[in-house]
Amino acid sequence: MNRSIVLATEVDADSARVFEVLSTTRGQRSFWTADCDVSADHARFGFAEAPMDLVTDVTTEPGKLVRMHVTAGFPFWEGSTWEWELTDRAGSGTVVMFRHYGFADGYPETALAHTAQSWALILQRLADYLASGTPRPFFPAPAA
Repeated sequence: MNRSIVLATEVDADSARVFEVLSTTRGQRSFWTADCDVSADHARFGFAEAPMDLVTDVTTEPGKLVRMHVTAGFPFWEGSTWEWELTDRAGSGTVVMFRHYGFADGYPETALAHTAQSWALILQRLADYLASGTPRPFFPAPAA
């Protein structure tokens, strides 16, 4: 069985703006997890309820692609890659093609399905943030 997730959405922002959100700490904190640090080469993503962080190598093609390759983190995720590929939409806006692939053998199908559902909801948060400018991370900061 193919252990890949592929999703797409259209957002009301140009590819330069989408790229900026996807490739920066401030941007990632606005739609995915409030506990993260993103640089040009590396990123760390933390989650209040997870016992470990995700650590990634980052590669980009400005305005076109943000790719994160997991070097440490969740079981079955090490060695996997997720990426956002950006294409200008005819007229205005951007098509965001999301892929997450390369999960380790043995990743349970149910866990993959839950991961796909979470990524779909996170992609919606990205679209909402780009439309409204109001941050609403899928994994917010813990209550003080």
